[in-house]
Amino acid sequence: MKVDYLICGAGATGLSFLDVILSETDATVAIVDRRDAPGGHWNDAYSFVRLHQSSSFYGVNSRPMNRPRTAADNVDAGTFELASKSEVLHYFHDLMENTYLPTGRVTYLPMSEVVGAGRVRSLISGKETEIEITKKFVNTGTLSDLASIPALHKRPFAVADGVVCVPPNDLPRHAPDHEAYTVIGAGKTAMDAVVWLLRQGADADQISWVKPSDYWLFNRDNILNHPSHFMTTMRSFQGELEALATSATIDEFCAKMEKIGIWHRTDAD
Repeated sequence: MKVDYLICGAGATGLSFLDVILSETDATVAIVDRRDAPGGHWNDAYSFVRLHQSSSFYGVNSRPMNRPRTAADNVDAGTFELASKSEVLHYFHDLMENTYLPTGRVTYLPMSEVVGAGRVRSLISGKETEIEITKKFVNTGTLSDLASIPALHKRPFAVADGVVCVPPNDLPRHAPDHEAYTVIGAGKTAMDAVVWLLRQGADADQISWVKPSDYWLFNRDNILNHPSHFMTTMRSFQGELEALATSATIDEFCAKMEKIGIWHRTDAD
């Protein structure tokens, strides 16, 4: 096989690169991924994950992710929709099947890995394919290798006999069997798990939250990536620069960012 570009990784980064190559050149491309479908780590994410930014700011250049719409529920009401896992995966699957492959310039090799310069091995059959690259090998899988997906890593601690310890992927299946929940971690995944439990009707007293760190969080309302919120976002950036310019210490800066409403904490204490 002979192609201009060999792309390793069919996640958001790899597909974004592929999208530009197909739109702006007449190059041929082979794209290789260890998963059985495009979308990268979204394939491994928990079912209730959503984008942390508006859908209008995600995806590839040639196609908006979805029609602009605002969320209807009381937590995010009035803010621009944050795409769900199923929406993101459908978007990437549809691009591959109905936009990229029909060009005739793309060879898609799922369930495969790059094992050397121009050599690709099937994870199912073990068969190796030699690919002659005329322009560039593009490795977009680096971030996935560095990232920690809860469903895929081995937990670094032991649990007592009788304790059910699951990644968030299994929470919807196991939650009905329990009356109390302990969420371990302080990042977005842990926050998503706590919010999911509350939205499903769990009482706050049923949830214990173990947080090794306590983060300053951006107030999303001040940094929405959408033209209709341009002035609000610019004022937020201005406020941040003024806080930086007038603060003598990191603690003073953090306090000012909270006071002007750009940052906040889950618990101010």
